[in-house]
Amino acid sequence: MDKLHFSKRGQQMIRKWLMLLQRLSPIRGMLTFLRNANAYPENYGNLADLSYEAWRNRFLLARLNLAFGLVLWAYLTSFVLNLARFFYVGEAFFDKHLIIQLIGLFSLFTGMGVLQTNWGRHHLGIIFLGLSWSLEMNEQIIETVFEVLKPSPVSSSLVSPELIGWGSTFFTQATLIPVCWPLHLLSQIITLGYYFGINRIFGFDTIPNYNEPLRLILMLFWICLICDLSVYLYERLQRAEFNARQQLEIAEAKYRNIFENAVEGLFQSTPEGRFLDVNNTLARMCGYQSPQEMMAKITDIGRQMYIDPQRRAEFIRLIEEQGCVLAFESQVYHADGRIIWISENARSVRDAEDNIIIYEGDVEEITERKRAEAEMRKALQKEKELNLLKSRFVSMISHEFRTPLTTIMASTEALEYYGHRWTEDKKNKYFKRIQVTIQHLTDLLNDVLIIGQSEAHKLPYNPTVIDLDSFCKNLVEEIQIAAENQCNIKLSIHGKYILNSLKKDPNNNSKIYSVFDEKLLRHILINLLSNAVKYSPKGGLVESKVFYQKKQVVFTVKDEGIGIPPEDQKHLFESFHRARNVGTIPGTGLGLAIVKRSVDRLGGRITVHSEVGKGTIFTVALPLKVKEREIDEADFSH
Repeated sequence: MDKLHFSKRGQQMIRKWLMLLQRLSPIRGMLTFLRNANAYPENYGNLADLSYEAWRNRFLLARLNLAFGLVLWAYLTSFVLNLARFFYVGEAFFDKHLIIQLIGLFSLFTGMGVLQTNWGRHHLGIIFLGLSWSLEMNEQIIETVFEVLKPSPVSSSLVSPELIGWGSTFFTQATLIPVCWPLHLLSQIITLGYYFGINRIFGFDTIPNYNEPLRLILMLFWICLICDLSVYLYERLQRAEFNARQQLEIAEAKYRNIFENAVEGLFQSTPEGRFLDVNNTLARMCGYQSPQEMMAKITDIGRQMYIDPQRRAEFIRLIEEQGCVLAFESQVYHADGRIIWISENARSVRDAEDNIIIYEGDVEEITERKRAEAEMRKALQKEKELNLLKSRFVSMISHEFRTPLTTIMASTEALEYYGHRWTEDKKNKYFKRIQVTIQHLTDLLNDVLIIGQSEAHKLPYNPTVIDLDSFCKNLVEEIQIAAENQCNIKLSIHGKYILNSLKKDPNNNSKIYSVFDEKLLRHILINLLSNAVKYSPKGGLVESKVFYQKKQVVFTVKDEGIGIPPEDQKHLFESFHRARNVGTIPGTGLGLAIVKRSVDRLGGRITVHSEVGKGTIFTVALPLKVKEREIDEADFSH
């Protein structure tokens, strides 16, 4: 355990020292230079637009810079070594080796300079051969020249083969510049061709003795073959890698193009609820400027997107059970805070161990479709209600019109067959009965007409200036006369002083009047009062009150009748609906529907409080509009 701890501490110390070394400018520059010399295919963008030959030229350029630099440092260290020998050992300073080094340095500097020109960048093969020339050919040429000008005292016919130098040169080139094997083969042919060709022309012996030629030739052959095979195989590998990466980049570009330009929103997400990728369509669908903004702001899909967080849990459950989800509809938040509907199709992507690693799929906004579906359902419900309304209407017509028509028919037949025998009073009685019955039918038709107008949103609204007190008193008297002795109707008016307080000039000779649509107000009050009388016991009391307030006037109608069951109160203002406890009391079920529509048209509100067997209180609040008028003699006479 101690050894393991010490090993970890040692690794941490080494890592720390390496990081410190990398901060040094020379080390950092050298690492950058080496990274640039790699020239991997993935380091270049747009491989789809780059040929292998173009990439190989870039690689060759980077590696030639590296090779020139390394060889330059090798020559400089050799030159420093010669200086040391001259000063400390006393060897000759200016000799054949110094000349070889100086010419080599000159060749290198020349090659490096040419490499920086446009011509050099377009003729990298020649620069490569120039590098080979500076490494081996310079030394061989100088050896030849020295043997021509000043033969060696040992043997003027021998130029020794540089097997180690050749091998080092060929292996160095194959290691540093392992592409374009024909250049390596050409470099070897030039180097060895010069040694075995030019030296033979000058008559120099290129083989040390009779026993060495086969061994020398075999070694050279295998060195060259190994180097050429290495370069060839590396180049084939690089070509295959380049083509594979190029095809991969083309495929990725096609995928990305499809992904980014798809008309549906596309996504990839983790099981934990984080987006890995979204396209522009999905980002715009959810109200974000870019996919990056959406992925940065939404870090928990379940909590931040779905209106109901349980939808994310349901989404995951379905994918785990079925492997995919289709048409998964949910409400989600838009970036601006509003709510939209989306439909998702998604599947799971699993690893080799069958674990889910990501979800991916498409998203479609269906807000308009949902709105249309809601409108369709509303229309279907409306149609259903209309069909029910028609059924109720037919039932009401067949029931409510039969009795009056029968009365009219019977009265007219009696007049036809017996009128000549009757007195004028009796005839008038039958005529009165017919008139009353016709008026009842006319009222029924008017009620149906009002309901039809309100359903079509064409209920007329014609406000006029009225004396509300007189209007209410006259209406109560009318209902009281019609009710005969059925009920006693009591009217009271409260808060009248509020109207006078609304005068701009309290001392002027004017009177405050209310502004209402008289016909709609009559529909409201006459139906409420008539119902109160109809459903009250004989001799019961119906109280009608008017309360003036600053901005509204409130009417209440209270009776001591049969009351309305709670289950019927929620349907109270529906056309043709009647409470289940009305028994044989006649009615069409249109009165309160007309009241509700009239109140809505006047911009008011109506409430009801009722207990079965104890009575009902209707309260109507209408906006109060007033207008001043000069008091005339008729006003004083009242």
